[in-house]
Amino acid sequence: MLGRYENFPENIHGVTIFHHQNPTKSLQQAIFCTFHRLNSELFDLGTVTPYLKQKSEVGFEFGVADGIDFNFLDQNELDNALRTVNETELETLDFFFAVRYHLIRDNGKRVPLRFDYHVLRFFFQEDVLEVRIRHEKGTQRVPLDELISFLVKQINVELSQRQLVQLFFGDFEKASIQ
Repeated sequence: MLGRYENFPENIHGVTIFHHQNPTKSLQQAIFCTFHRLNSELFDLGTVTPYLKQKSEVGFEFGVADGIDFNFLDQNELDNALRTVNETELETLDFFFAVRYHLIRDNGKRVPLRFDYHVLRFFFQEDVLEVRIRHEKGTQRVPLDELISFLVKQINVELSQRQLVQLFFGDFEKASIQ
């Protein structure tokens, strides 16, 4: 089933609650479009987290869940996801994503650093969006609360472009839900 990972871990590392005033389908479409866009963009590390001053760039690779697999969110997968959301509102959206880091040398050469791997679950209720995250592997260069904050800011950019109401930030809680 598109959007749901059957093996989503019970133990998570963080949860955040957001409030929204948008139709759930519109919010889901904005999330898909945001993550598709992020797959092709690079950011200065300072844009993602203000606490690390290393001269590095950050990129993302998002895949959307489909049963026991994740499919890279390319244009074909985005079209399929938008069509699915248009037909039926999904209760959850699960994603796997890699955060790619590259150190930028003085000569401009990009040196890859260890990547971070996460799973992310969006759980939709009437006017509430719960976001759960688990760090699967890597050095966790960017704290999870800052990573969620960055992603939600990017979603809010997409919502604004669609003339929809932005998500209202909630508090990030480190958690282990069993």
